[in-house]
Amino acid sequence: MHRQIFKRKQGTKNSEFRSMRFSIGKCGLLTRSAGCLLAAAMVLVGFQGTGFANDGLTSNAIIHRAGLTIEWFTHTGVGAPGGLTDWHINVNENKSTTYFTIKAGKYREKFSQNTLSPFGVPYGVEGAREYAIVRSDVLKAEFENDGIKDVKIEVQEYTLPETTVYTLTSGAIVQAIDADTGEVKWSTLVGDPALPSIGVGSNNEFVAAVNGSTLYCLDTKNGKLKWSAKCRYAVSSSPTVAVESIYVPLINGTLETFALDEKGLNSYAYISKGRGTSRAVATEKTVAWPTSQGNLNVAAQFGEKRGVAYQLRSNDAIVSPPAYADGMFFVASLDGFLYAVDEERGVVVWQFSTGHAIAQAPVVLGDFVFVINEKREMFKIGTKSGLEAPGWENPRNDVDRFIAAGKENMYLVDRFGNLMVMSQDAGATLSTVRIGGVKSILPNLENDRLYMVSDRGTIQCIREIASPIPHFHSNEFLAVKFDPADPDNKLDASGQPIPEKPDPDDPFALPGNPDTNKPPAADDNPFGSNKQDAIDDANNPFGGGAKKADDSSSKSDDDDDPFKTD
Repeated sequence: MHRQIFKRKQGTKNSEFRSMRFSIGKCGLLTRSAGCLLAAAMVLVGFQGTGFANDGLTSNAIIHRAGLTIEWFTHTGVGAPGGLTDWHINVNENKSTTYFTIKAGKYREKFSQNTLSPFGVPYGVEGAREYAIVRSDVLKAEFENDGIKDVKIEVQEYTLPETTVYTLTSGAIVQAIDADTGEVKWSTLVGDPALPSIGVGSNNEFVAAVNGSTLYCLDTKNGKLKWSAKCRYAVSSSPTVAVESIYVPLINGTLETFALDEKGLNSYAYISKGRGTSRAVATEKTVAWPTSQGNLNVAAQFGEKRGVAYQLRSNDAIVSPPAYADGMFFVASLDGFLYAVDEERGVVVWQFSTGHAIAQAPVVLGDFVFVINEKREMFKIGTKSGLEAPGWENPRNDVDRFIAAGKENMYLVDRFGNLMVMSQDAGATLSTVRIGGVKSILPNLENDRLYMVSDRGTIQCIREIASPIPHFHSNEFLAVKFDPADPDNKLDASGQPIPEKPDPDDPFALPGNPDTNKPPAADDNPFGSNKQDAIDDANNPFGGGAKKADDSSSKSDDDDDPFKTD
């Protein structure tokens, strides 16, 4: 089997991530198991993820003109009177899911190890692999029965990080949907359907939903309620689930914080002026939230010091969450400016004027940030320089909303509600197709999938025809091919590095990990930080600085710390 393995680059920030297999290959011939798998194959003929059905927003015949195809669609059970009030995508890099795709001509069927068997339990990897073999035999028999012979049936297997779309309906129902197959994992009613459902957020372990003024914390595995808590004031926007806390913006400008390990028994309030206008953005160090007063408030997530460390003050309200990349916040304001704020120093690195109010969140793709103002003009700006990208000295017109982006193209909605395909590099409009009945769009910044909701409550996933496997925008993944027959292969079947055997002729070699036999690098000083580390720490508002040993009059660490509270 030939597999493709994705590994996180060394030095990336998520320390929990060890390795992740993104394998792809053809299923080998397996021994056919009991007849229950054949029965399962007959039951799942109408699998919802087959991608050629026409329901909801558009059809393959239309979007094929734009180089797209329907991946799956699923019904939320929400009609036109209600609808989805919020949704959130979570990519769990620490948990993988194996998917299987069966292709036979134009027919395509997709399922995963989590697909339920007729007995109501997930197949598992081996069970799904055997089901794929049996299902292939069933398809072959069906084609032969219809007089179609020599049909090539291909089975692909690949492993991806678990990606889930969490939705919250106006009827206070939280759903977990597999982002790659459209299967509904679970549904849970939270609160009172008569009360307003505000928003939903998630991380790898918990889902947070707000109904009325009550916060509900659910388990991502099964949707069971872990705990609930009453917020101090009316909630103004969706919750954010970070590593240790849940952050809830309130209508009085306060950001209320609930520690996950305290199960809602206590909360802490970050005080700010104005009304919270969007969900907070949590990084590895800080949490940032905008208000109607035109402030972006930034506070430390961890440590004993509480309170707002610094603020970006614009000349009008900030109504969308900031984008974040490489230690920089990108903030759009109704004053028409896009601001780049250094997270650690708390200073504006550059600002760019679009000439008109910006209500939508900026989108960072690679080394550029895209922003759309209320005149429907799209700008492409360098994240480092703050200048227009070459060829983008004039903005692109008639762009209403951002949907998603592939490796080379962006997918947008134009001023007439059509789906627009635009190249990221040159900004040329490559195609425009009509789509009807779109009630809401989930801007997807994680991968190249397009998620849209119809006015009948149908969620539809659309992808590029040439991209059957999702392309993730994170640059923290490297594609490494695994072939056991390759003598130069440095990885085992699980994607882990194969330890090198020590040289038997080396009298100084130590047993165990060969990396421990290497001399320490110059920067790996076991006795303390080096000079450059001291310089970096001195300018770091999130940690202690270094004082000169011979300067008794130097200021203490707390004097330059913006997170110090008076």
